[in-house]
Amino acid sequence: MDRKLTEFIALLRNNGLCTSPVEVADAVSAIALVGYDDRQRFHDSLSATLAKSRSDGLIFERCFESFFSFSADSTPPAPDPAALSLPEGLQFLFGQGQGGGSGGGQGGGLPVPGIPASTLGEQLLTDTDGQLSLTLARAVAATDLSRMQVMTQKGLFARRILMAMGLEELERELEALRGSDTARAGLRAGLLRDALERLRGRVREEVDRYFQLARAQNRDDIVRSTDFTLLRESDEVRAVIRRMAKRLVTLHRRREKQAARGILDLRATLRRNLAHDGVLMEPRWRRIRKDRPRVMAVCDVSRSVSQYARFLLLFLYGLQEVIPRLRSFVFASTLHEVTDLFEGNDVETALDLTLERYGLGSTDYGRAFADLESLALADIDRRTTLIILGDARNNNGDARLELMRQFHDRARQVIWLNPEDRNRWGSGDSEMLRYATCCTHTYSCRTLQELERIVDRLLKSA
Repeated sequence: MDRKLTEFIALLRNNGLCTSPVEVADAVSAIALVGYDDRQRFHDSLSATLAKSRSDGLIFERCFESFFSFSADSTPPAPDPAALSLPEGLQFLFGQGQGGGSGGGQGGGLPVPGIPASTLGEQLLTDTDGQLSLTLARAVAATDLSRMQVMTQKGLFARRILMAMGLEELERELEALRGSDTARAGLRAGLLRDALERLRGRVREEVDRYFQLARAQNRDDIVRSTDFTLLRESDEVRAVIRRMAKRLVTLHRRREKQAARGILDLRATLRRNLAHDGVLMEPRWRRIRKDRPRVMAVCDVSRSVSQYARFLLLFLYGLQEVIPRLRSFVFASTLHEVTDLFEGNDVETALDLTLERYGLGSTDYGRAFADLESLALADIDRRTTLIILGDARNNNGDARLELMRQFHDRARQVIWLNPEDRNRWGSGDSEMLRYATCCTHTYSCRTLQELERIVDRLLKSA
């Protein structure tokens, strides 16, 4: 049940209900007091500890009803979960008053002499006390649907649930019934097939429901791990990028506070506290000199990599609190500074204007580096981090490698982000292997997750 509660908290957060670790701890303490047996008390305890406003309450209710529910064919009174030995916490896979099953009728549910009846077959034909729903709940929990990541896995996980319910034994019974020529065997086989088909429908509905929940729970992870070639800019993607940037800002602010305080100077502390018999009464700190990073971003916005440039600039401009001195340059055939565009417009508008004005033309890295030399070489110094985004495919033009060496010698560090796999570097008209000799770090960057990790390293080292 702890895993289910963790998944539910993740669902709330991804739907906009912010929950702090303290509130989650309060929720766990409340559930420990009220227990799991009463669905309404369980609901009220979570609501009281996690929903802090009317809008939070609406989000909570929607998420609770979709997460702690279980589909069923009929609605007889629910059985006592404890009496039926339901594993702890599984009763919250379905609501109070839900059950399942359907009787065979006309004697079709009776076993055929000489053919062992399967447990699942008996539940399908004679279930009147909700045992089938409990079996399905146990199978869903045992299958761990949280591991389902893509739509094509739905059939696989549905099959696993049915196997956990006893499908293999039922299939052996059906095979034996098909080999019998009695009327009762034919009737029972027909009823079992119909009931099994209804059960398959219930399982498919449950798998689909959980897949939608899992997508909501893991929305950020799915977006962050999606290849840029498949990722399309949208409100959802921009929201994920903003959360990533906010997370890095918070982390870096903590590092800045530590830098302002310094680190413990053990030797100075021991010397200072000799008068206190070695008791560390007055700690001494060694100051850490840490400047805010000065970043220049140079992005290839030709048609082949413009999408990558959008995501990089969206992310970097979300970090303005910790990267206040950011200058942006874009190029295809010629290089242009677009810093003023981003200062005078919101990021999305500035990106649209940038690509509209400068996103056409064939790529010429040599000419772009010559333009960068004339525009910004004097401003590149030992406090500057130069980030270059591009695939380094120069259409067999002059690479101007001497300019890259000049940038490297003047800058604090030169970081190259290439959207291609490393095994393609140097192939065809790619100059990446030559440019790599003039870079401090080179990365193959194909997802937001990789971009976040790279920018985090930049903030640590700048």
